[in-house]
Amino acid sequence: MVTTYIPKNNPLGGTRLQKIAKKLIDESNEDRSLALDTHRFFRQMVDENPQDAAAKNLMVDCLKVAQASKNNVVKIIGLMIKMEESTSEKTKGSAHSPASVFSELDTLSND
Repeated sequence: MVTTYIPKNNPLGGTRLQKIAKKLIDESNEDRSLALDTHRFFRQMVDENPQDAAAKNLMVDCLKVAQASKNNVVKIIGLMIKMEESTSEKTKGSAHSPASVFSELDTLSND
């Protein structure tokens, strides 16, 4: 007889999502670094031969990849903020609810 698997922990719990977000941010930073290194390489090619249109186009493409990786980090952080806000709103009615990270930062900034 087949039994249904019921996980002990939430597969999309806060800690797991934070770990995934950290991994994505690290990978995005690595992608940005590689794109900027490649941009420098094509920039050197253009400096040696200013008429090289292919190298100029590839330089622009590298900058687009670098900017897209930065935008992805901003999106991830935005999603994490929304997740934090939604979980803090759900637990707001509870007397034992932990303080939101962002409310703690807000109180620290006001001091």
